[in-house]
Amino acid sequence: MSHINQNHICLASIVIIGIVATVPSSFALMFQVSIIPGSGPSKFCAETATCFNQSILNISPGDTVMWTNNDNMDHTLVDGLPYAAQRGAIFDSGVIAPGKTYSFTFYNAGMYKYSDKIDRWMVGEINVRPIQSSSAVPEFGSIAVSILAVSIVSTIVASKMFRVK
Repeated sequence: MSHINQNHICLASIVIIGIVATVPSSFALMFQVSIIPGSGPSKFCAETATCFNQSILNISPGDTVMWTNNDNMDHTLVDGLPYAAQRGAIFDSGVIAPGKTYSFTFYNAGMYKYSDKIDRWMVGEINVRPIQSSSAVPEFGSIAVSILAVSIVSTIVASKMFRVK
């Protein structure tokens, strides 16, 4: 009787592992954006598109962007372009002191332009691409279903070999 119980436990374990292997991984990611040193007092970074290290960032819904202020001045980031009628409707970092960070999680697909509230030449863009469910690849690739099938068959064969009579 103990062999049958062990076989059932083994079969259940393999089935669970197989199911987990076939589920695509969908973990949100954290992306880093750096406010470069000297971007506050100089409009040169705007001319060279270097106010932010990664001034254009492509992410997926649910991903988080963390801005780090590596400048020696305070910065306040808001969604929207510098002279737009509405700014800060989606996010407003408040004051980010030198060496401090601000994080925001983007849940909806779309293009989000952002700028510094004071230093209006500092502009960046976050592109949140919609998730393509049809192109999701299981964590263990296309062989995950084969691994699951072989595991189940092997467990059934092993349980018949060790069956107590």
